[in-house]
Amino acid sequence: MAEQLLRGDEVIAMLKASGAPNRVIEAFRKQAHFVFSKKPEDRVDNVAVASIYGATSRRGGVELTVDDRRTQMDTKKAREIGLMLITAAEAAESDEVFIRFLENRFKIPDDIELRGHILLDLREIRQGSRDIVPNKP
Repeated sequence: MAEQLLRGDEVIAMLKASGAPNRVIEAFRKQAHFVFSKKPEDRVDNVAVASIYGATSRRGGVELTVDDRRTQMDTKKAREIGLMLITAAEAAESDEVFIRFLENRFKIPDDIELRGHILLDLREIRQGSRDIVPNKP
């Protein structure tokens, strides 16, 4: 299974949804704040994509490098990942527009946890689960 990345507000929303006590949620929030305050601010990933040709396989492929991690894949997988990136970007923009709509039209409070709950529910409606990115477009 691929590694999933979660935002802090999503983790807090899941803790609340699973019935975690407020003291545990608050302890998590403080620990996360501490950890992220120590993390370097370099948030720009160096991404490179290149076409490759396998001398042994005699097949074309794609090499993807993110910072110092490199992976190679066949062209079918590369297209699948490209479509997943486009789908995720569109969903992220949709989430942003939806939250702005709720802020402007319904004056929802400036509450990160509430927004996390709203976005989890929206994802469940949009893709049938609360996963961050759907497995298949």
